[in-house]
Amino acid sequence: MLSPDQNKRVALNGLNTGEYEHSLDRITLDALRKIPILPKLIELVEAPTSMTRRYAMLGSDLRITERQFPSLYRIFREACEVLEVPEPLFYIGSEPQLNAYTACADQPIIKIYSYLLDILDEDEIMFVIGHELAHIKSRHLVYTVLGDLLSTGILRIIVSTIPGLSVIYTPAEISLNYAFYQWMQASEYTSDRGGFLACQNFEASCRALMKMAGHSKTYANELNLEEFFAQTKAFDDVNETALGKIQQILLSFGQTHPWTVLRTRELLKFRDAGDYDRILRREMQIPETPPAAEIAAAPSSLSSFLPKDMKIKNPFGK
Repeated sequence: MLSPDQNKRVALNGLNTGEYEHSLDRITLDALRKIPILPKLIELVEAPTSMTRRYAMLGSDLRITERQFPSLYRIFREACEVLEVPEPLFYIGSEPQLNAYTACADQPIIKIYSYLLDILDEDEIMFVIGHELAHIKSRHLVYTVLGDLLSTGILRIIVSTIPGLSVIYTPAEISLNYAFYQWMQASEYTSDRGGFLACQNFEASCRALMKMAGHSKTYANELNLEEFFAQTKAFDDVNETALGKIQQILLSFGQTHPWTVLRTRELLKFRDAGDYDRILRREMQIPETPPAAEIAAAPSSLSSFLPKDMKIKNPFGK
């Protein structure tokens, strides 16, 4: 495997999503797109939800810039350059969570929690940021907004107010939920690959996943990555049985993220198949899949819902 100097990462010029996209991501997203009601739901909820979320972050979280947490901004800026992603807005939140997330398809925002930052080194942070940037590059954000609305029941309320749409929504809800969560989990495999490509340090990428699975500051010096790999192998051995596969389906249904050992296993496969090295050598250039028609048709800002002569000043600029 290539081991570039971690202080001089390889810029992946011309990188497109087809080069690192996980096959399950592509298959499950195709299934999700085939649900007839989906384009209308995206049109209804994507722009208003994005504007609301940007407004909330502007008022409650701390924005990271060249002058605000400059060291963290430097890591973020390098990840953007490596993956060729235009800089999104970048915020830090103080909630005690081992988490980071990306939102708002029209003007993306990445939010990372301080509790996660406190347990990761720089390469591990690069993996997490690269993971979130891959969500942006892969155009996942148009669909992820559905997750919040499905889980809270807000989507059902919105649809119930629209004449004619509520009649077809109820029978479609079960298939929509199943298709969405299947795709959501698969999209994480794609983004883990993006994080690895940004970080360009396999062990650091897996350490980040290991720490998100379980961490203690008191015993942090006793973390053992080889034992975590052994746990991944043990899980695979159990999962190969029919009972193991059934249990995995039942226990993981409705979750937005795959289990951490599964994410680590898929990252191991990506490395061992040689795809990572081929991408770094720029040998694996696959034509990018064009956005689905419904994505292009979705409104890009709240202005789409206003009279043509009414303008909104954007307070969230770069």
